Amino acid sequence: MDARARRSRESLRRAVIALSGRMPIATVTASAICLEAGVTRDTFYRHAANPEDLLADALSAEIDEIMARLPDVDAIGDAERALLTHVLACADVYRGAMNPILAAPVRAVIEGSIRSGLLVWAELHPHIVPVDIAGDASAMRIAVSYAAAGTVGAIEEWVRSGDSDVESAVRMILAASPEWWLR
Repeated sequence: MDARARRSRESLRRAVIALSGRMPIATVTASAICLEAGVTRDTFYRHAANPEDLLADALSAEIDEIMARLPDVDAIGDAERALLTHVLACADVYRGAMNPILAAPVRAVIEGSIRSGLLVWAELHPHIVPVDIAGDASAMRIAVSYAAAGTVGAIEEWVRSGDSDVESAVRMILAASPEWWLR
């Protein structure tokens, strides 16, 4: 991607985050995003099909940065804390993406990022994987999908509750997680 396209993408990402923090994403229009970002509709549609997809892309970029730090953390709770700190910082955006659950594109990218992160965690710590899952790629995908979907559901409920206690949310999510992820 050339420098101009990168600048446009970043402007669009900032705009959709700003707008969806002030109003539900379902009411955000491509025109409003273009006005906020200072780009044309043609530029918008070169980067996204709709505001929900653009929001998903913007949040995914932030979550992927968090997941990229997994090799540097000592415990999965540290990664969970970083993820929830991001969610808290963008709580209005996440609330605006819920009606009553996260918009499908947003939910999909969060689940995908968490799935990828959990696979990395399992690769970094193969000793934690139960014998009946180890070596079975299908079983691992099922276990990771289950954990990622549950984490997203917990995040939705936490955001919906208005609670801002990251440590409490980390404890609750880890308490509900399969024990083997925590070893």
